[in-house]
Amino acid sequence: MPESSIFILVALALAFGWLMGRRDGRRQAARKKRLPYPSIDMLAGDRQSETMQTILSMAEREEAIELQLSLGTFYRRRGELEKAIAIHQSLFARPDLDKNLGAEVQLALATDYLNAGLYDRAERLLLELTKSNTGLKLEASEKLVRLYEEEQEWKKVLDVGSASKEMAKSMAYACCELAEEAMSDNDWAKADKRIKQALRFDGKCIRALLIEAKLAEQEGFPRRMLISLKEILDIDPTQLVVVLPFLQEVYEARHRPEELESLLRKLWIESPMPLTLHSYAGHLAGHGNEEDAIQLLTESLIKVPTVEGFAVLLEQLIKHRESVSVDYLALVKQTLDRLRRHSDGYHCHSCGFQAEKHHWRCPSCKRWESFKPNMARANLGNAQQAIKAEAAHAR
Repeated sequence: MPESSIFILVALALAFGWLMGRRDGRRQAARKKRLPYPSIDMLAGDRQSETMQTILSMAEREEAIELQLSLGTFYRRRGELEKAIAIHQSLFARPDLDKNLGAEVQLALATDYLNAGLYDRAERLLLELTKSNTGLKLEASEKLVRLYEEEQEWKKVLDVGSASKEMAKSMAYACCELAEEAMSDNDWAKADKRIKQALRFDGKCIRALLIEAKLAEQEGFPRRMLISLKEILDIDPTQLVVVLPFLQEVYEARHRPEELESLLRKLWIESPMPLTLHSYAGHLAGHGNEEDAIQLLTESLIKVPTVEGFAVLLEQLIKHRESVSVDYLALVKQTLDRLRRHSDGYHCHSCGFQAEKHHWRCPSCKRWESFKPNMARANLGNAQQAIKAEAAHAR
C-alpha cells in the first residue's frame, strides 16, 4: 500500500475518533443540564418551587407527559389550582401531542378552570371536546352540565345533556327549574310540558311530581294533586317533610282529616321514624285526639327517642293538663338519657353536608335529591319490626 494511502487512513481514523469524543461530551453535558425526575421528597415535602421548576422543564420530554398530567390532577385535588393549571397549560401548548392524549390534557385543564370558577375558559374547552371524535365526549358533557348548573343556565343544560343515566337527574331538574319559571309567569301549558319532559328523563323525580301537584292545585284538580303527592311518598317516605303542608291543605279544604290520619298512620307503620311519628301524633293532637297522641308518643319514644318527639309530647301534656306520676318521670328521664344528638335540620346522604333548610341540590357535592331531614335517619334497629308487628296484631 502506498505511503500516501496509509497517511489518509490514519488521518480519517483520528478525525472520526475526535468527532465521536465530541458527541459523547455533548451527551454528557446535556445529561448534566437535564433536571432529574422529581423525587418523592420533592413531591411530598415543602420544596414546591423546585418541584414546579422540575415539572415544567420536563415538558420537552415525551415520556413524562402522563406523569405531568397525573401530577397536575394531584395538585388540583389538593386545592392547589394555580399549580395544576400551570402544569396542564404547559402540556396543552405542545403542538406534538397526539389526538387522544391532547384531549385528556384539554379535559384536565378544563376541569382546573371549572374548579377555579373560570367558567368562560372551561366552557370553551369543554364545548370543543363535546364536538370532537374522542372517547371523552360524555365526560366533557357531564362537566359542561355541571358548569351550566352552577350558572343556572337551564336551557343550556338541556342542549348539552342526553338521556344517559349519568345525566338523567340533571336533565330532569333543569326541566323542573324551567317549569317553575313558567308557573311564575302563569304559563300553565308550558309548565305542564316541562313537567312531562322531566318525568321522561327521570320517572321518579320528586321535584317534578311536586310541581305537578302544585300545578293541579292551581288548575283546581285536587284529586290529581293527591295522586302526585302520594306517588312522591311511595317513592321516598322521607319527603313527607316537603309534602305534608300540601296534604294538610288539600285534606282540610275537602274537610277530610280522617283520610289524612289514615295516610299518616300507614306511613308511620310502614316507615317508622321520628318524622312519620311526629307527623302522625301532631295530626292526632290537632284534631282532638290528645290522649291517643300522648299514648302514641310515650310508647314510641321508648323505642325511638328524639328531642322533637319529647317537645311534641310535653306540649300535649301541658295543653291537656295531664298530671304525671313519678314513675312516668323516671321513664322520661331514662329515655332522655338515650338521646345522643339533636336532629334539627337536614343532611346530605351522599357527603354528609349539614344545613338548616332543605335543598334540592347539595351545596357541597352537587348531587340532586340527596338532602334528607335528620329526623328520617334515626337507626331504629329492631324497633321497625316491633312497630309493624304491633300494628298487625291490632288489626
